[in-house]
Amino acid sequence: MNIFISLFSSIEDPNNPNVAIPCFYETIIEDFKKSGHNLFVFVSKNFGANYENIPQELLDEIKAFKPDLFILFNNTFYDISKYFDVPIVVYEVDTPLFYSNRESLKKNISRYKFIISQEESVKTLEDMFNVNSKNILKIPFFTEVHAENLPIEQNISFIGTKFVNSQHQNIYNKFMMQNPDNEEIIQFKSIINEFLNNPLITKQEILAKVNTKSSKIIDNLDLNYLIFLLSDYNRVETLDAVADLGLRIYGTKNWITDTYNKPNLILNFINTPVYSLKHNQDIYNSSKIGININHLQACSGFSWRVCDILASNACLVSEYKSNIESFFVKANIPMFTNHYEAREICKKLINNENMRKDIVAASQEIIDSKFRYKYTKREIENFLNLDFSNINNTPSIKYKIQYAQDVVHNKNKTLQQIFSIKNSDDKKHKIISLFGAKIKVKR
Repeated sequence: MNIFISLFSSIEDPNNPNVAIPCFYETIIEDFKKSGHNLFVFVSKNFGANYENIPQELLDEIKAFKPDLFILFNNTFYDISKYFDVPIVVYEVDTPLFYSNRESLKKNISRYKFIISQEESVKTLEDMFNVNSKNILKIPFFTEVHAENLPIEQNISFIGTKFVNSQHQNIYNKFMMQNPDNEEIIQFKSIINEFLNNPLITKQEILAKVNTKSSKIIDNLDLNYLIFLLSDYNRVETLDAVADLGLRIYGTKNWITDTYNKPNLILNFINTPVYSLKHNQDIYNSSKIGININHLQACSGFSWRVCDILASNACLVSEYKSNIESFFVKANIPMFTNHYEAREICKKLINNENMRKDIVAASQEIIDSKFRYKYTKREIENFLNLDFSNINNTPSIKYKIQYAQDVVHNKNKTLQQIFSIKNSDDKKHKIISLFGAKIKVKR
């Protein structure tokens, strides 16, 4: 088969410029390669970008590749549904609220099949995108990390992103700078609490719940940004609570370039690229504890980090997620609901080797029995009615990276076409479609 894969990765590694992609994607790509299938891998550096018309040169490249299957993680690609009559799979790594090209998906939704990892996403796809349930496959994440006996180098390890660049004013700053009265501040706090309890709520629903008509609130309430702010706060505060217990942080460089005042976190960052299967496997196997703090959009579900830790010699400590509780009930995974609990659990496990090893042994057994890629692949094959079995073929693999400036260049070309439109309303709608944002015009 010729398989086209599209994904987002912000990872930069000068020693590995073409294939510096997270281990979850690496597992899928390597399995297809080992099975003899040909791959065209498109790596975008633009999270959540809305893509307009596909450039003709890129379309010609894909046509020459003759794809039999498209796998688009988070729908990170142009709308190619009208150009190819082959299966198109949108594979969830974030909630559907973060898919690219949501509007174009809705226009031709029957052309797509969806693979998701949490129950809330089923409802979102059915309600927001009108997806038929027969076109949705719900499967948990998997891992190909394996346990190895390595020297312990850190008590606690965390591999992940700092979600927000804190060098700029956020919506709290902007709201308070408008001198809101006490009632407006109370309403804003209520909105945050409502959002923490239901991160998938819409702006209209949340405004109705708190019964506000304040323009100071409405104008500053960007839920897409708020979910990142709150996720960032939760991750930073939780890690800071365990920082003095022997924590090492690996991930994006804004852990040390941002202006937040958390010296323990900044000084505990290990400034080396970490993304591959081997990177993750080595770090977790040399840690007593691997800690998990999810993005807020993971309501009942969890990130692929969870399975990676559970498969290693590290003991998973996670914020509470109902799917972790139900999937790994026999392992009795220690979970916390606040920063203080996280600290107490980590302290207890660091000092209790027998308890830690019992949890690790039970976790590894469950991973090996249910959460390896071979089980996931079998379900995907049945869902798509395809066979990914090994074939006698020397596979080819092609990588294509799209940087931010590439998207800007394409948008500038499109803008030149838009500004030639005479009708002002048509022109405005085209600009909104291009940038995926509401535009306010001061008259």
